Amino acid sequence: MTAAIAFISEINQKSGINKELEEEFIDIIEKGLVFTKFQPIVCLATGDVVAYEALSRGPEASLFENPIYLFEVAEKLEMLEDLDMLCREKAIMNAKILGLNTKPVKLFINIDAACITYSKHDKGKTKKLIEECELEMDNVVLEITERTFIKDSQIFHQALSHYQSQGFSIAIDDLGSGSAGLRLISEINPQKVKIDKFLVENIDKSFKKQAIVKMLVDMCHRILNSKIVAEGIETFEEFTTVKMLGIDWGQGYLFGKPSPTLQLVPGCVKNKIILRHHANGGEVFSDESRIESIASLNAPAFHCNTQIGKLVETFNQNPEMLGIPIVNNGIPVGLVTKTNLFSQLSKKFGYDLFYKRPVSYLMGTTFLTVDVTEDIDSVAKQVLSRDFSMLYDIFIITITITNNNKYYGVSTVHALLEKMTTLKIKHASQANPLTGLPGNDSIKVFVEKQIRAGQDFACVYFDLDFFKAYNDYYGFCKGDEVLKKTAYLIMEIFVVSRIGYVGHIGGDDFIAIIHTEEVRDLCARFIREFDVMVPKLYAEIDVKNGCIETLDRNNLKCRFPLMSVSLAVVESKENSRFQSLLEISTVAAEMKKKAKAVKGSVFLINQRAN
Repeated sequence: MTAAIAFISEINQKSGINKELEEEFIDIIEKGLVFTKFQPIVCLATGDVVAYEALSRGPEASLFENPIYLFEVAEKLEMLEDLDMLCREKAIMNAKILGLNTKPVKLFINIDAACITYSKHDKGKTKKLIEECELEMDNVVLEITERTFIKDSQIFHQALSHYQSQGFSIAIDDLGSGSAGLRLISEINPQKVKIDKFLVENIDKSFKKQAIVKMLVDMCHRILNSKIVAEGIETFEEFTTVKMLGIDWGQGYLFGKPSPTLQLVPGCVKNKIILRHHANGGEVFSDESRIESIASLNAPAFHCNTQIGKLVETFNQNPEMLGIPIVNNGIPVGLVTKTNLFSQLSKKFGYDLFYKRPVSYLMGTTFLTVDVTEDIDSVAKQVLSRDFSMLYDIFIITITITNNNKYYGVSTVHALLEKMTTLKIKHASQANPLTGLPGNDSIKVFVEKQIRAGQDFACVYFDLDFFKAYNDYYGFCKGDEVLKKTAYLIMEIFVVSRIGYVGHIGGDDFIAIIHTEEVRDLCARFIREFDVMVPKLYAEIDVKNGCIETLDRNNLKCRFPLMSVSLAVVESKENSRFQSLLEISTVAAEMKKKAKAVKGSVFLINQRAN
C-alpha cells in the first residue's frame, strides 16, 4: 500500500485530481471509510424480499458519498482494485452484523469486471471472509459491473471460472445499457441478469421499451435459464408492466431505498402486489396459452387528432398491416382498418376531403378489445362471434393498469388461428392418451413456472393402492375404467383450487398443483369421495369379502384388499422453497412410501423446513 501511495503523486499529475482530493481518497482507503447500504430485491409475484444488494458509499456529506465519483477517482489514481476489495469486505462484514447470515435471502455484491483480472487480491480471500461471517456460499451473488474496459478477456474468464468453481453465483448488471452486458452474457452463463433502469423508466408508456425487454426476457429465460431482475422500479405502473413481461424480481424505490439496515417492503406496497398478482390469475410469466403470446407490441398506434394522411403513409410503408389502433391517453378509442380507409379515400374527392382531417373523422368505434391475460380459446370465441363484416379485422389487446385498460398491442385472426393449431398439436402430443390430461413435459413446465414465480403451492401426488392386483384380476379394460374415473374425480375436486392444475404422470400416478392453504380440505374431500366410489368398481361378492384373490409379484396366490389411495403432499412455501420438479418428486417418493405403509386411504404432508 505504501509503495502505491508514493506512486500516486506521479499519477495525480496525469489524472488532473488536486492534492487535497487525492489525500482525502487515500485516507478513505487507509481508514476503511466506506459505508454499506442495502437495497431490497423483491419477488414480483409475492412481494417478499429475496435478496439485498450491498451498495458502497464514501463518507457522508463529502464528494465521495456519490459512488460514481468515488470509483472515478479510484480509477484515475489506479486504486480501483483497492477500493473494490474494501467495498467487498465491508459489504460482507456489515451483512453479518445485520444478521443476513440468518435469513433465507441472497446478498448481491458489486464487483468491477476489470478488477477480476488484477493480481493484488489473495486467491480465496473473499470466500474465506464469507465463511468467517457464516454466510452461505450459494446465497452470495457476485454482480459484475463493467465500469472500465476489460483489457485481458482470457484472464477475466479464468478468474470468473475460479469464482464459479468456489460456489459463487454470477449476476450481470445493466443489461440493455450498451454492448457490454450482451457481450458478457454471451461469454459466460450468469445465474442472474439485471435489466438496466433506463429500460424500466416509464416502460408502461413506451412500447419500444416493452418490446426490447420482452426480447431480453425470452433470451434469458429460454437460452440462459437465468433469473431476471428489473432495476429502477419506482411506480406501480412500471411494476405491473415488467411483471407482465415476465421479469422475475424487481428493485427500486417502490420497494425500498438503500438503507444502513435491512428494510422490508412496506406493507401497503406488498398488499397491492399480492392483490394484483391474484387479480391477474396468479400468472407472472408469459404463458403461451394466453393472448399475450401473440401480441404484436411494436404495432404503431396514433392519437385521434393525427391527420389521416399520416395513417396513409404508415399503411403504404407497411403493406402487411391490416389496421391501426387509435388511442387517447393510452386508452384505445378507435380502429382504422386499411380496407375501410382506402375505400373512403378512393371515392370522388376522397383525398381532398379527408387527407388533412383528424383520424377521428374516419375511425371505427366498434372494435374488439381483449385483456392481455385472457386465454387463446376465450379470445377465439369472441373473435369468431363478431359480425361477418368485421370477422378479419385486427383486435386490440389491453393491459389493466390502475383500473384503466391501457393499450398493449394488437393481433390478427391469422395469428390467433395459427397459435390455436400449434397448441392443439402440442397438447395432443404431450397429453396422456387414456385420460387426455397433461403429461410429464407439460407438468414439468407448469411446476417450474410456479417455482420461478416464488409462489406458494403444493404438489399432491396420487397413487392407487392395490391397483395392479385389480388390473390383473378384472382385466385391463376395467383397469382403464378405474383410471378414467379417478382422473375425472381429481379434476372435479382439485380444479376449483386457486391454481387448479391436474396432470397424469402415467399408470395410476396423478398429480395436482394447488394452493397450500387448500391442501387439507381438498385432500380430505377427495379421499371421502374416492372411498365411496371404490366398492362400485368391484363385483358384489368381492365387496362382501372385502378382498380379491389373485397372484402377487412372486406368482403366488394372495389376498388383496379393495383399492385405497395414498396422497403425498409436498409444499413449496416461505420456509421450504424447492428449485426444481426433480427435488419435489424426490421428497414425494419418500412421502408416498410412508403413506402406502398406512392402511386405507390417507394423505401425508411434508412438514420439513428447508
